[in-house]
Amino acid sequence: MKPWYESAFGRDYLALYPHRNDAEAAQDVRSIIDLIAPSTDEPLLDLGCGAGRHLVVLHHAGFTALVGLDLSADLLSVARERLDEIGASSVELVRCDMRAIPYVDRFATVLSLFTSFGYFAEEGDDRVVLAGVNRALKIGGTFLIDTLNRDFVIANLVPQEEKTLQDRALHIERHLSSDHQRVEKETRVIERDGTERVFRESVRMYTALEMENMMKESGFEKLSIYGSLRGEPYRAESERLVVVAKKGGRA
Repeated sequence: MKPWYESAFGRDYLALYPHRNDAEAAQDVRSIIDLIAPSTDEPLLDLGCGAGRHLVVLHHAGFTALVGLDLSADLLSVARERLDEIGASSVELVRCDMRAIPYVDRFATVLSLFTSFGYFAEEGDDRVVLAGVNRALKIGGTFLIDTLNRDFVIANLVPQEEKTLQDRALHIERHLSSDHQRVEKETRVIERDGTERVFRESVRMYTALEMENMMKESGFEKLSIYGSLRGEPYRAESERLVVVAKKGGRA
């Protein structure tokens, strides 16, 4: 049986998250620029870039050396279409498992946005991802990761939800794993003709301290922890966990 992330991120996935749109991506990029001031002239990697909505905004913002990496061929195809439409054919798109990032000392900035971390069954694989990001960065390069805040999810989990989306009925169920380390989500989509599809997601959540320790073990230093991309102070009740760190070593 395939891992959930190999089957969940097809073109249908985009229809389930219409609120994750260009306007939100534009706000994210503005916040990131304010928070870490990434160089527009040096290479930037969008890790888990999906359909490329952040890459489109980054291109419009003047970033000239963009790379997007994702495992989903379907989402990368959408990203390629969108980028070509705006004259951004120079943006490099790479289909790859993020545990095998094929770069060394290339990027000044790596971004991991919209909970593109924690998908794998084993925690050790998440550590492999962090080590790969560290290798891909230039010395002194910046890594920004935006993911779930475990404390917030546990306190605010909605076990069941029903929505209507473009004439589709969505039945959503969420639960925590027995150790409260993962949040499991099942979305049942019922079309007007009665056909059904099921999408499953399973994401490992980390506390701020756990993320800090993992990143330090992977060679990162000068860590800053926030509760949002806007740089708000991190608290247990923060919806997001955003960590900014530098690759250690001598320049």
